[in-house]
This record gives sequence, C-alpha cells and structure tokens, in this order.
Amino acid sequence: MPRVIYFSVVREGAGRSEEDIEFSGQVGDLRKLLKERYPQLGDIIEQVRFAVDNEYVGDDYSLRGNETVAVIPPVSGG
Repeated sequence: MPRVIYFSVVREGAGRSEEDIEFSGQVGDLRKLLKERYPQLGDIIEQVRFAVDNEYVGDDYSLRGNETVAVIPPVSGG
C-alpha cells in the first residue's frame, strides 16, 4: 500500500499531510482517485506532479504498492 505525502495547498485540501492508501495501478489513476476523494482540491490536482521514491514520474507510471508517493503542487517564486 503506497504512502502518499501531501505538500502545500494539496495538504490543506486533503486535510492531512500523509496517508496510506489502499491502491494499485498507475499514477494517473491515483490522480483520479484523489480528485474523487478530495473534491475540494478542484483543478489543482490536475496541475500537481508526482514523485515516487524521490523520482518524478508521469501518469503512466505503475505503482507496485509499497512506494512513497509525493504529491507536489506547482511552485512559483523567484
């Protein structure tokens, strides 16, 4: 079961900093699950990047089930 860690506005929208989610499949499917589970995230979930075990991955990455998945919103600043 992946451990999902939320940052910044995603953490605020999810109401938690991390959780273990009963899930297997691709990162894109996890994105859809999070959108359903936390509708208050709105469109921001479409803009986040996912990192699995400290490596950025695309929506087609298949989770094995025991990874740490970071949900990272867009960052701006200078």
